Amino acid sequence: MIKPIQIRSILFISLLLSSMTMMAADAPDISGFWTVKFEQTPTGTELFEKLPEDALFINDAGGGELAEGDYGGLQLTERALREISEYDFEFEFSMAYTCMPPSAVFYMQAPFSMEIDQGRDLIVFRMEYFDMVRIIYMDGRDHPGEDYPHSKNGHSIGHWEGDELVVDSTHFVASTFMNNGFNHSEDIHMIERFKMSEDGQTLWLTQVYEDPAVFAGRASRYMAWRKVPGEHIYPYDCDPSFGR
Repeated sequence: MIKPIQIRSILFISLLLSSMTMMAADAPDISGFWTVKFEQTPTGTELFEKLPEDALFINDAGGGELAEGDYGGLQLTERALREISEYDFEFEFSMAYTCMPPSAVFYMQAPFSMEIDQGRDLIVFRMEYFDMVRIIYMDGRDHPGEDYPHSKNGHSIGHWEGDELVVDSTHFVASTFMNNGFNHSEDIHMIERFKMSEDGQTLWLTQVYEDPAVFAGRASRYMAWRKVPGEHIYPYDCDPSFGR
């Protein structure tokens, strides 16, 4: 049985897609179903070469999580250290926490599938993880002012640089950054680069973050997905009582 919230989500996506005009002729088509590609050796070397030299690489994407007290070498601020010291890990075992989605900073590198719908003025990421829907505005607009509401999806604007999709995101609410008690702040700034392999079967992503409220300098991550034709994401349909 389709739930009311699922019907609303379907209607919302339909309205979004109906407003999307045809994509630019010279842009690659990254539409479709993508599932996580676990790579022993990263293949998206072209994107690695574009990472800032001073961006500390965090190797925990795609399901690999850092342990409590391990922050990938980042130099944390006093504020972050204080928040970590006050973090209640027991809360993660509560029903209230079970269905609490992270922000796009974290969910984009979680080991779940996604579907991408691409147009000229909008690109929509539909994530299987917590049924999150992320909109990338491609119409040339800028970010809104500081008083614009913050959210788990943030505010994302994108443009094409050749065959690479560059996405600039702000306006996130504070949320987990490493799933080990360390959260990013509401002022985090994330730059992403998406690039598809020549055969169209792999999608690569690098993320670069700046969040001086909680860590010094810049940090980065890498993800890869493989294309699976004909597949679609399933509703996450989180049940807080499952297994309890």
